[in-house]
Parts: sequence; structure tokens; C-alpha cells
Amino acid sequence: MALVGLSITAGARADDLAPEVAATLYAGEESPELAALRAFDESLFGPAPIVRARDGFPVGLSNLAAPAEPAAIEASRDLSFLRDLVLPDLPIRWDERVVRYLESYYGSPRGKALIRALWARYGRYGDMIDEILAEAGLPRDLRCVAMAESGFEPTARSNAGAAGMWQFVSATGAEFGLRQDHWIDERLDPERSTRAAAAYLSRLHARFGSWELALAGYNMGYGALLRAMRKYNTNDFWELSRIEAGLPFETSHYVSKILACAVVMRNPERFGLTEDQKLPPIDASYVEVPGGVPLAQLARKAGIGQDELLALNPALRKGRTPVGVERYRLRVPETAVARLSGKGKREAATADVREHIFRFGETLDAVARRYRTTAREIAKLNDIEPGERIVPGSRLLVPNVEPRLEAPPEEPTVVAVPDDTLRIAGKRRVFYRVVSGDDLSLVAEFFRVRPDELLAWNRVEPTAALPEGLILQIFVDESRKLDDAVVLTDDEVRVFRVGSDEFFAYHEAQRGRVRFVHTVEPGETLADVARRFGIGTGDLARINAFSRHRRLEAGERIIVYADASVAPPEAVAQATALLDRSDSVDEDERP
Repeated sequence: MALVGLSITAGARADDLAPEVAATLYAGEESPELAALRAFDESLFGPAPIVRARDGFPVGLSNLAAPAEPAAIEASRDLSFLRDLVLPDLPIRWDERVVRYLESYYGSPRGKALIRALWARYGRYGDMIDEILAEAGLPRDLRCVAMAESGFEPTARSNAGAAGMWQFVSATGAEFGLRQDHWIDERLDPERSTRAAAAYLSRLHARFGSWELALAGYNMGYGALLRAMRKYNTNDFWELSRIEAGLPFETSHYVSKILACAVVMRNPERFGLTEDQKLPPIDASYVEVPGGVPLAQLARKAGIGQDELLALNPALRKGRTPVGVERYRLRVPETAVARLSGKGKREAATADVREHIFRFGETLDAVARRYRTTAREIAKLNDIEPGERIVPGSRLLVPNVEPRLEAPPEEPTVVAVPDDTLRIAGKRRVFYRVVSGDDLSLVAEFFRVRPDELLAWNRVEPTAALPEGLILQIFVDESRKLDDAVVLTDDEVRVFRVGSDEFFAYHEAQRGRVRFVHTVEPGETLADVARRFGIGTGDLARINAFSRHRRLEAGERIIVYADASVAPPEAVAQATALLDRSDSVDEDERP
């Protein structure tokens, strides 16, 4: 029985997947491998609760070193296939969930198909995984974490944004040294991600002291697991997995799945698995090549297909070795090593380009202007898809011309803030202009502030989109360097408090108008005032937030925006004084 997304056909090779990987990897959808694994778990456990009943242990399993109080397993089931097993180097507890997985792998058509597919794919990467775990001094059976996470598929992607054989989310991957930018995502590199996973698992075990808890922490996160342990006042994974709301559904079965996989891997013949069912290890070696070179050129030089080269290097996102490195270790077939092992400089085809480090808040239009080209050409040169967000810090290829200097604006940028007197000790104020694709959490994360702080410093609605061009006032630590961002400083802006007299005086002055308060005379109508000051009746009503059919009362005060030539002389003088005052105050307040 073939399982969707995990069926293995005779003679299948890694390069068979290359075109699909290249097309769908960053689509934000769950990979078929992960969907199949999740569906299998749900078919075993679903919404039904685990049966936890009588004391005692089934006859014939006492030789498996069961804990003193094992979870009850129904004695009526034939579990003789579990006798005399070789035990893994992870602690095994014969919990009902572990046994249920093993029963399925042993006797269920669907379970047998799944474990055979996983066993086959393990052959591709098993030697590499075993070697790295051994180097780190870790249990060999932690290889089953990669089985539970991705089915040993290096290009697997979850709908939550985790990626790779070990399913690192972006932040954790970066913490463990996995580079992720426009050109490369090392979460998809089998070797580099395995080394990162070994380091992460080592840290989790050092923190929790038990492999069951370390595995649970890998799945649900260190902080979430620690909160659950404190809430229920226990450091026993199995106890947490039994308590109501103790662990997420997925985590409560995740550890059992890994332990069951470890049992199978130590006893393959018992579960109908043979060596000839494994896919052969990928026959490849590393060779150093220049950074920033198209894979098409390297493939031609190596005498292989570009798809084959991409399949061996799934971390390369844009069909090119990463920009920003002098040399890159490329995985190639053994037959191509000699052809690519030269130490020459970057290919001549890239000699007409240079590198530009993309900053937070920068746009392709701005980059294009600086390098005397168009945004369309920059996108084409860097294989940037429409709507794709470029990671700040990414190195983009740009024409090899002398870049234009960024000329300072003739006039300071005007910024409206809720409070123009706000200052925070130990912080310096900068202003950030929103670009397409920004949201509150993204901006907060980059500037190392909290989203609620951004809300306090600016007039923004947390659930609404941030419009392009909106300028946010941000207070960052004085030590925070912002060379990697496009920001304005206090001496580059003119700040007004929203709704202040100075705010209105400035903005109306840009249109040659003066804002003033008019006292309604006896018998005067809205239309009379509008005609008197050369303004539309509808505009006058909108300014004052009332109906255009409103009947005015004598002595009533209404706001008027009028051309300076028809505004009262005293109103013009007052507006001029406000503008002069805002200039002097602004200068005085600049640090």
C-alpha cells in the first residue's frame, strides 16, 4: 500500500525531486511528506483518548525492563513480536502509544508501508547522520528525530514555516548558525542542519536532564515545556503527557513515535526491513567553488544536469552559489570533482556585477536608482519573484558601476507623532519609513523593541495593515547600530504633535492656506462663510465634522482653511508666528 507523499519506487533518486523542489519549496504550504506523517498519527490516535486502565504488564514483556508502573497494555492483544528485541540507546518505556506505533509498523498495511518508505529514505542520509551524532557524543537513535520531523526529507516544509530534515524554524536555525537569506537556506542543507540539530539536542538534554523531555522540548519549544513543568510541578514527561492540557496533542505522541522508530531501527528484520530496501547513499563529495556563480555554469563545467546539481544542494534558493562568500563548498557527484576543483576566480559572466547589502526598509527602486538601473533589472539579476520579501542583510547582485551618493533632502522630512516631548533615558529616537510587506511584529523584532512599545510611541492600530510610507517613531538602545536599516534621525526630520496648532499651520501653509477660527455673525449661513473665504461648502462642513445643511448659530466658532490672500491679517500673522516657533523649538530639542 503506497502512502501519499512517502511512496518509494524502485530506482528513485534524489535528483528526481529537483524540479518540484525548486518550484514549491517556498510556497508556504505543508510538504507532502509532513502531511502524510501527520495523517498517519491522526489515523492511529485521532480524537479518541488513550486507554489507561489496569495495573500489571502483559505476559512475555517482562524481559524488556519495563518501569515500575507502566501504562496498561491490553493483555488480549498478541504482542509476542516484541519479545527479545535489541533495545535502542534511548530509554524505552512501554507506554500504550509506543506499543500502538509498533503494532502498526509490524502488522498494519498502512504502517508497514510508512516504515518501509522511511527506512528506504534513511539509506540516503543514514551514514551522514550517524557520523555527526557520534562526533557529538549523542545517542545514535536520535536519528529518529529526523524521521519524526520530516521523514528524512531535507526539503520538507511545514505550514508553520519550519523547514528541512530537522524542521528548524527561522529563528532557531539562525541561533544555531544556519544561514538564511535571499540566496541560501541552510536549514535545507542535510549536513549543516544535522550538525545544528545535534547542537540543539545537546543543549536541550543539558537543560532538562532526560531524553524524553529534551525531545518534547525540541517539538514544542523550551519555554513552553518549562511552563508546563512548572504549572503541573513535575519533571516526568510521561506524567505530563497524561495530564489534561499538560502537553499539545502532537508532542504527547511525538516522543512515543521517536522511541518506536528507534526500536524498529534496531530490529529491522523483525519489522520486515532489509538492507536492499534502502536507497543507496548519495555518491557525492564537496568541492570549493567561487561564490555568486550560476549553477547552470557549474553544471556545464561539471558535465552534469543543473537539476542534479540543485538536488545535491537543496539549500541554494536561487540557482546560484551564495553571493557574499569568496568560496562555497558545493556538493557534486564524485565524477565531477576533478572538473570543478580548480581555484580560479569568479566566472567571467559575473565580472560586470558587484554586491550590495540590502538594508531593512530599503526598496528595489532605491537600490536601482543608486546603481543607475531599474528595479526590474535588479529583480531579474537576482531571480526575485513578484511580491518576494528580501531578507535584510542579503547580498544582492547589482551592476558594477560607481553608485550614486544618497543626496540629503532639501527639506527635512515632516513626521507627526502623538507626543512631541517624549524622550526615554538610555534610548535614542529614530524614524522608520514603512515599506511594502512590513507589519508591526516584523518591525519590532528588527529594532529589538516590543510591539506594544511601537503602539505606545505611534498612532497605529495593531490589527490593521501598515501602509507603505507611514513613518514610525522608534526608541532604540543607544548602543544599537543601525547600519543595516534605512532610518531617519532627529536632525533629518521636522516633528509635529498630531493635531497641534503648529501641525495644522505647517500643513496648510504647504497649500498656501491659513487655518483660523471664525466667529459666526448673526444671520450668517454656512454658504455665506464659504463664499466669504473662498472655500467649498462641503469642505467647510468636512473640516468641522458636521452636515453641510447645518444651521449656524450667531457666536458659534468654526474652523476655516482659507487662502492667505483672503484670510484675516491677524490669522496670517498668527500662522506665521506658529511656524517660526515650531522651527525654533524643533532646533532646540534636537540632541
